[in-house]
Amino acid sequence: MEYSFGCEYIRGVITDVVKVKSDKPVNLSGSFTVERKYTDAIYTDSFVIVKRIRAKLANGIYYTWYAITNHVRYVDRFTPGIVEVKASIEETQDALCEASDDTETRLAEIEDALCELTEE
Repeated sequence: MEYSFGCEYIRGVITDVVKVKSDKPVNLSGSFTVERKYTDAIYTDSFVIVKRIRAKLANGIYYTWYAITNHVRYVDRFTPGIVEVKASIEETQDALCEASDDTETRLAEIEDALCELTEE
């Protein structure tokens, strides 16, 4: 299910609404928390359904609108960034380990060459 939040006039009063898009009919009630993850943020919406306003079927997709109250949205832009930073740190660590291995190999080659020079 997909959730879209907005406002509309209902009997002359601006009312918070949520449109629910789904592949089968829904009849929701009560409190909900919906979390949506994107590359740059995590959106968490909490709300209470007051009543069903209308429903529509179009091209095999069901759309249902609900009047809601107590809508609170929390946007977390920190967590997705942490994932990227951790990945970057891991890549850097891998590169440093490879460079360290190459350096140790090169130092061993230089040491062997110096030993050969001093033996002659």
